[in-house]
Amino acid sequence: MSEETITLIAAIIATVIGVGSFFHYFLMANAWPRTTGRVVGNEAGRRSDAGFDQWAYFPLIKFQAADGRTYRIKGDIGLNDEWPLGQAVQLRYRPANPQHATIAKSWQRLLFACVFLGFAAACWLAVLDQHGLVRL
Repeated sequence: MSEETITLIAAIIATVIGVGSFFHYFLMANAWPRTTGRVVGNEAGRRSDAGFDQWAYFPLIKFQAADGRTYRIKGDIGLNDEWPLGQAVQLRYRPANPQHATIAKSWQRLLFACVFLGFAAACWLAVLDQHGLVRL
């Protein structure tokens, strides 16, 4: 496979991931209700951090959705130490399926999207340069 083909494939993949993440961020930020849950326990598990697998504690969170029912989820952010029991946690959840909830750290999701879009832009510039359409 040529260098041009690899660069084009990387540009397409990074664009799809970046745009998809960006739309998911805006969907969550604007359409998913926000609520406060409470940590009711911890579950040890593995998390990948900068390419390294390590043990972390994920919170077990109980919250009430707009439908009046109480839900219990495993949080998606692991810490090195246990989450304090009773700690308030801001969540966003999918209205059609409140079991699909996430800790409301939306800046991390936006950063993820921006990193992929930046990588995609660099790849697209390289593709254009390889075809002589832009001079870098």
